[in-house]
Amino acid sequence: MVWQPSSVLVNGLILLTFSLHSFVTATNPSSAKFYTIHWNSSNPIFRIDNTDNVIDVNRYNLKFEYDQVNLICPVYVPGTRDEEMEKYIIYNVSKDEYDTCRITNPNPRIIAVCDKPYKLMYFTITFRPFTPQPGGLEFLPGHDYYFISTSTSDDLHRRIGGRCTTHNMKIVFKVWGPAQTSPPPAPVTVSRWWPVTSPRTTSTSSTTTTTSTPPPVTTTKKSKTYGGKHPNEVGKSEELTLGGGAAAGPVQVLVVCAVAVLFAMR
Repeated sequence: MVWQPSSVLVNGLILLTFSLHSFVTATNPSSAKFYTIHWNSSNPIFRIDNTDNVIDVNRYNLKFEYDQVNLICPVYVPGTRDEEMEKYIIYNVSKDEYDTCRITNPNPRIIAVCDKPYKLMYFTITFRPFTPQPGGLEFLPGHDYYFISTSTSDDLHRRIGGRCTTHNMKIVFKVWGPAQTSPPPAPVTVSRWWPVTSPRTTSTSSTTTTTSTPPPVTTTKKSKTYGGKHPNEVGKSEELTLGGGAAAGPVQVLVVCAVAVLFAMR
């Protein structure tokens, strides 16, 4: 851990603050981890020849347990020369902005502002997938989050290059999450339509049985047998079948009347 030039009192205050925090968190049984990162150019975590600035968080944590990190701003004693003091704005950026040290978002998300070098300032981040305050940062499992600072000694609000380029001042937090599994495909339902008069096949585990449903047979009673097939034979049969019973009475009455007239004329 690298400390900025400061008095013994300031260093002791910082050490005491985080010692108390570590003691409180240690008394509560938890698998969550706590990180402390001094955001200054002399911190070896920002060396370009290692990967210490890529940090895995929430790995092997229990449910509803989330890692935390404290980003500590540089602090100095009164009387320190301005050219020796470092001031930063820490941004949450996209991967492309992280790789190029160039903030292209017109409204970037600001994580911390270290602009009071004589005051102890630190910003705590909890890597949970929800936020209790509107507009807060949410850390979803399986995603990476990129923090950079492009400030320079004479331009706090610079958004291109800065110490991100000259001192590699950027960090990646990789939020651990279970492997994503694709959902099973939806079952396919095949509809089968069977015609009434077509053969139907019934399959079993050992044999295949084919059954055929014959069309319904309508039996009609003909009052007269025709010698040959007439094209309207079926139609006539239906007429006889439907209207034969109703026409039989009047015909018999006419026959009886005709016979009676013949006998009367004799």
